[in-house]
Amino acid sequence: MKSLHYFSFFCKAVSSARSLRPHDAALLFSVLPYSASAAAAAVAAAATTGKHMFMAQYLVDSCGFDKEKATEASKLLNGIQSRQQPDSILAFLKSYGFDDASVKKLLHYFPKCLLLDVEKTLAPKFRAFEDLGLSPSDIVHLVRSNPFTVKMKHESTVPKIEFWQDLLGSKDALVKLFKRNQGFLAYSIEKKIQPNLELLRECGVVGQKLAFIVRNSPLMVAQNADFLKSLISRVEDLGVPRTSEMFHCTLLALFRVSSEKFKMQMELFRSFGWSEDDFVVAFQKCPTFPQGSSTTMQRKMEFLINEAGYASSYIAIRPILLIMSLERRLIPRHRILATLKSRGHCESDYKVTTYMMVSEAKFVEKYIILYKDRYPDLSELYASLKHTNAADSRLQ
Repeated sequence: MKSLHYFSFFCKAVSSARSLRPHDAALLFSVLPYSASAAAAAVAAAATTGKHMFMAQYLVDSCGFDKEKATEASKLLNGIQSRQQPDSILAFLKSYGFDDASVKKLLHYFPKCLLLDVEKTLAPKFRAFEDLGLSPSDIVHLVRSNPFTVKMKHESTVPKIEFWQDLLGSKDALVKLFKRNQGFLAYSIEKKIQPNLELLRECGVVGQKLAFIVRNSPLMVAQNADFLKSLISRVEDLGVPRTSEMFHCTLLALFRVSSEKFKMQMELFRSFGWSEDDFVVAFQKCPTFPQGSSTTMQRKMEFLINEAGYASSYIAIRPILLIMSLERRLIPRHRILATLKSRGHCESDYKVTTYMMVSEAKFVEKYIILYKDRYPDLSELYASLKHTNAADSRLQ
């Protein structure tokens, strides 16, 4: 019983000590009654605890981990005896341009990265990425968005990167997806991606239409086949046939809007007098407008009806208005035109298709610069409207 008491006492010491060493355990048991097996277990526990504490502190000090994450991750890093090994990994990553946040994200996902051999594992992998034409900064984005690539053999990763680059049409398009943090390299090309691509091609989504979907939402082609089939059915149920030039756009739009949200948006527009047919027709013309939040859609409709003076039915046949920024386009442009109208100008141009649809440069040229001599206040007013509304939007 005394041995158990002493061993319990020692375990408490192990758990509370900041840097307990194996010989500390030996010293303790040299003056206390103990069994040989208990002593050996205690020494081993002390050694393991010491290693964990060293790596936990290293992860906090050098990698920005919080203590809880560091303690958890350190249990996977028993093989590290000194700073030399993890320092070599961090130095290699920094040489490619990984910042502290990128390193931390990688190590959160894969702490055992610190156990890798730079020359035998990491360097050959990164050289293989460079051989594909990826720059060091491209590789940083690749690893940030697909951290498992550090785990995988590059012989497996490289063919996937080549496949996606061919599908997207260029290296630049591929890198853009990396920068958007799209983790699409994890999916099996043979089991998931290829069958889904074939299904889309059977629907007439080929060439640039297919590239459009993949560039904008590559995860669509990584879904389960049943989900993709149900998505295609939703598009057709809304009256958009596979032969329509808008089929691929509608497919992408519905991928981003759940059935529940779609129904909620339909109910919102019904409150403004739209019929279900009005909503569906508007969606066919501009499939992206239901992606906005209900709050944003309500504010846009209230502004267009109550301040700009448009009928709800007028908006229904021009749903493109609903994807324009309320703060940066709709409100500032309407109020500039209202100011000019109050001064006797723009009577014939006071149509939404004239002043809302033109580019920013053309709007400024036609409605600000043209009148700058007579109304020098217009430029300042326009800038103020855009700034004030943008600030208000951020506060909401």
